[in-house]
Amino acid sequence: MLARTAERVYWLGRFLERTENTARLILVRHHAILDLPKEVQPGWDLLLQVLGAEQTFASLPGVANEKNIIGFVFGERENPSSIISSLTAARENMRTTREIMPSETWERINSLYLSVARRSQRDLPRGMRHSVLNNIIQSCQQITGMLAGTMNQDAAYQFIRMGRNLERADMSTRIIDAASAGLMGKLEDISPYRNVLWISVLQSLSAYQMYRLNVQSNVSPRDVLEFLFQSKVFPRSLAHCLIEIENSMQLLPDFKPARQVVTKVRRNLGATDCGELVDIALHDFIDEVQLQLIDVHQAIANTWFAPADMADVTAG
Repeated sequence: MLARTAERVYWLGRFLERTENTARLILVRHHAILDLPKEVQPGWDLLLQVLGAEQTFASLPGVANEKNIIGFVFGERENPSSIISSLTAARENMRTTREIMPSETWERINSLYLSVARRSQRDLPRGMRHSVLNNIIQSCQQITGMLAGTMNQDAAYQFIRMGRNLERADMSTRIIDAASAGLMGKLEDISPYRNVLWISVLQSLSAYQMYRLNVQSNVSPRDVLEFLFQSKVFPRSLAHCLIEIENSMQLLPDFKPARQVVTKVRRNLGATDCGELVDIALHDFIDEVQLQLIDVHQAIANTWFAPADMADVTAG
């Protein structure tokens, strides 16, 4: 297939997954309001830090309060990491590859885009936040399921699958980083809420029930991190995402150099002692993992995509 088409469908997979996981990030912060007392909650600017959007937010008018940050992350088109921007990019990449996509998926993504575009012009108050964001998450999952169930499992689908799993790995680490930020601070302040916070980390990734099936003991930081980072059977764990990327690569030509990069990341992850990832060490570990995931993306781009000056694609 053409390199440009491969790149478009790869970014379709990434932007669709980014849309879903940005909604999850907002829900993580929203649930903290409900579950924790105000004095131990992280600030709303944590969302900007996790998404690397502080400079973009600072360039726009408005103070860094709950209303403005939610609006910026949800519906600000000047913010390339917002839900509306990610969904716009996913829709555009699907539009330009419609000839190889099931028609039902185009109709569904277009419907979701129009719904979010209408909502992006208004505030997202607390009373509506869960239902709106949960609908976005479910809609993205529906589109992903439709692609898996109705699209030829050929090279185009493998690029979508690679993009989806790489973005999922990256965004899952960001969600863990955001959710675990409330675990930092004075021990006497946060100690009564540690179990609540770790359960919220699992719930934010729809992982709580599967965690309980695999780890039949009380929730503990080490067990949670081992499950979310190293589980080979949970679809949103970092290890599982890397395995899926490797599996997709092996169905494409000239895959060996790119696969070696992924294998190195996966082996480093497997050798990590999650019991040592406490407070700032967890944050530093996640930063390192995200840099390694950038290396994986670069290996994919160098192996299969057109040179940057020839690419005609919306990319992030």
